[in-house]
Amino acid sequence: MLTDLRFLNKGEAWPPEQEAERLKMYASNRNLFEGKHVHEYMEDLKRIERVIGNFENVVSYPIILNFQKIISLKVADLLLGEVPTITCGGEGSRQQETIDKIWQNSDLWNTAYQVAIDTSRYGDGLLLVKQKDGKGKISLTQPPIWFLVVDPRDIKETLNHVLAWKYEEDDREYLNVQIHYKGSYEERIYSLTNSSTGNIIGDMKESKVYKTGLDDFAVIQVSNVITSDRVNGLDDYSDIDSIISELMVRIGQVSRILDKHASPSMSGPQSSLEKDPQTGEWRLKAGNYFPRDTKEDPEVHYITWEGQLEASFKQIEKLINILYTISEMGSAVFGDNTDVGSNTSGYKVKMMMQSALAKVNRIRMRFDPALKKAIKLCSQIPGKGIMNLSDEVIEIKWEDGLPQDEKQMAEIMQIRTGNKPTISQKSAIRVLDNKSDESAEAELGMILDDEAATNPMIAPPFSEEE
Repeated sequence: MLTDLRFLNKGEAWPPEQEAERLKMYASNRNLFEGKHVHEYMEDLKRIERVIGNFENVVSYPIILNFQKIISLKVADLLLGEVPTITCGGEGSRQQETIDKIWQNSDLWNTAYQVAIDTSRYGDGLLLVKQKDGKGKISLTQPPIWFLVVDPRDIKETLNHVLAWKYEEDDREYLNVQIHYKGSYEERIYSLTNSSTGNIIGDMKESKVYKTGLDDFAVIQVSNVITSDRVNGLDDYSDIDSIISELMVRIGQVSRILDKHASPSMSGPQSSLEKDPQTGEWRLKAGNYFPRDTKEDPEVHYITWEGQLEASFKQIEKLINILYTISEMGSAVFGDNTDVGSNTSGYKVKMMMQSALAKVNRIRMRFDPALKKAIKLCSQIPGKGIMNLSDEVIEIKWEDGLPQDEKQMAEIMQIRTGNKPTISQKSAIRVLDNKSDESAEAELGMILDDEAATNPMIAPPFSEEE
C-alpha cells in the first residue's frame, strides 16, 4: 500500500517493493487469460513429486483448460452483452445530445467491455477521461502501470493516481510518470539505472504540469470484490487456480495412459513372425494362417488392457463441480447443459444462472457510478454540442445479458391481459419475418384472401360496388 509519493524519489527501487505482489499477480493472470498455463502452473505440479517422482517426465499438458478466459469474457458478456441505455434530460434534449456525443466519441461500450475484462482478471479496471482532437473522450488505462496513493488515516480516500511506464531511448531506459491530482496531473521523466536487484530511479530529467479542467481525478477505479482493509479489488482467478491446475494434471495423466495403450501389443507363436530382409526386424505375418496342433500351442491374439480410470473420471467430475461453485459461474455459463434438459424455459435458465448473475451484479454496482462519473467529467471538457452535466441526473438501464424467452413473455402477457391480443397480425408478420410495412401489408392481404377462399362464411355479404 502506498501512502505518499516517496516511492518516486531518486535511489528508490522500481517498481516499488510494496506493489511487487500485485504486479506479479497481474503478470500471472494475463498469461492465464492468454492460455499460457504451462508456464504458470509448472511450480504447482511439484506437489505430486512425492507420489510419482520426477513429474516433468511423467505429466504432460495435452489440453489447456482456459476456464479463466471464459469467466472474464462471460462476466463482460452478462454485464455489457446487451447494451445498456443511458438517458439524461429527455429525448431530444441538450443533455441527451451530450450523452450521445460522448458515447460516440468514446466508443463507450467497447471501452467498458475491456474494463470489465480487466476488473475480472486483475480485480480492478480503470477508466480514463482525456481530451483528444479537441473532444472529451472516455478511454481506459492498464492496471499494471497504475499505482494508487491513499491517505493512511483513511485508505478509502485517494490522494493520487500514478501512471508510470518504462521506455527506451538512445539505448537508455527512462521512466515516464503521470501523477494525477484533482483538476491536473504532473508528468515527470526519470532516468533508470540497473542494479543486481532491478531498476533504480535516477535523476528527474523534466517535469510539466497540465490542467485537465476536471473537478476530480481523470482516472476512475472500477473494482471487483473489495473490502474495508483493501485498496485493490480481488481477482477472479486466484481462488480457482489450484482447481484448474489439478484438472489439467489429471486429464493430462489420463490422456497419456490412453495414448500409451492406443496401439495394443500382440501374442503368438514364433511361426507367426517373419524377418524383414531390409531392416532385419521381426514382424507379424498378418493375413496368414497359423495352425495350432495342440492346445498347448499359443494362439495369436491382441493383449488387451483394462484401464482402471473410473476413480480419475470421478475426481475430474468432482473438481469441475467444485469449480462451478467456487467461481460462482455455475454449469450453464460454461456450456454444461446436463441439468437443463431438452424442454427448457427462459425462467429455468435464469434460475440456473442466479449465482453468475449475482456475481455480475456486484461488478455492476461499481460500474454504474463509475460510468456516470466518467460521463459527467467528460462533459466538463468544452466541445461543440457538449453541455456540462455535473449537476444533472444520469440514468443507466442495465440488462441481464440473457436472451429473452419470447414464448414465456407471450404467456405472461396472455395471463395479464385476460387472453386479449397484445400485437396485431401485421406487426407480428413484420417482426417475425423481418419485413417492411408494405411487405407485411401485402402478406396480410394474401392471408385474408386465402381465408376467404377456404371459408366463404367470412367473405363479405355483398359484392363490392363497381
